[in-house]
This record gives sequence, C-alpha cells and structure tokens, in this order.
Amino acid sequence: MALLGMFVSPVIGGGHKPEDPLEGWVQGNPDAAKALGEWAKSNKKAAEYIFQWDASNPDRSQELVTWAVNNPSEHLGKFHRQHKDWPELDEIEKHHKSATEDFLVWCRNYPDAARSLMAHSGALSWFGDHLKKEAKRMEKAE
Repeated sequence: MALLGMFVSPVIGGGHKPEDPLEGWVQGNPDAAKALGEWAKSNKKAAEYIFQWDASNPDRSQELVTWAVNNPSEHLGKFHRQHKDWPELDEIEKHHKSATEDFLVWCRNYPDAARSLMAHSGALSWFGDHLKKEAKRMEKAE
C-alpha cells in the first residue's frame, strides 16, 4: 500500500482535477496503478528497459500490450516470433523474459486499465518517470 500512496496520493490527493490525462488514468485506475508500480519496483531493470522502449517506440509497446490483452493464454515467445524484426524483443527475451511475462500478466489482470493507459503514446515512459520522481521526493522527505 505504501507504493500506492507514494505514487497515487500526490496525484489524486486534495480532490483536484488532474490536468494531465495520465494523472487522470492513475486516479481512475488506482488498483492497476498500484500493481504496475509494484511490478516496476520488483523488476527495476526490466521496467526501466520497457519504459525506455516505450519512450522510443510507443507504437510497438502499444502493440505488445494489445496483443497481451487479446491473447491471454500466449507467452512472450509467440509475440517475439511474430515480430522477429524487432531487436528490442531479443534483448527482452534474453535479459528480462520473466519480468516481461509478469508485465503481460499485469496487462491481462487489468485489461481495461492497460488499454486506456496505452491509448496515450509514451504512457509507460510517463509512468516510469513519475515513479522515479516520487521515489526521489520520498527520499528527500525522509
């Protein structure tokens, strides 16, 4: 719950209406935001890689999330075989496979939230940036 408070409270606290549509996503999907934050905290290197990938290739990360939601019983390897020309998937499978499979589980556990998040280009990158900012803010507060 602390992670939810760390990330969501500053965004939704005070009852203000979020100006940033992604802050609105966090406000409207607190359970999904908490779970994504917990995944990122537990899988820091994979999260950083995926968030950076999203920043540079948002269409591809959106396609991965959509595929995960639409193919709930499939594994990352099948998506990779369908996209052999995506070199970043080689890196993901080689170094971050287990964590990425867990990310796909998050997508499938929160399909509506995952779809609405990914409707915003670069949303995973935004989420990662905000997690880092909140972590630094919390460190300074201690």
